Amino acid sequence: MTTLRVSEDSTHPVLHVFEQDGGWHWGITVPRTLGSGFKLIAFSDRPFSQEDAARDDGSQVLQNLVRAGTDALTQQ
Repeated sequence: MTTLRVSEDSTHPVLHVFEQDGGWHWGITVPRTLGSGFKLIAFSDRPFSQEDAARDDGSQVLQNLVRAGTDALTQQ
């Protein structure tokens, strides 16, 4: 699994790219405001045949989330 951080600030969303069931997927998480762990706020709904394709798609979604602001997504 590879991870792309938006910044060192732990409240920003983080992109994760991983292989599962023969395909590549991505997920974007943010730290939970209450308790511990992370909250999944976006994920790929289809597998990609190449890791780079999954990373590129996930990076685009991550950039859109950052531009739009993630305040509403990080609320519990």
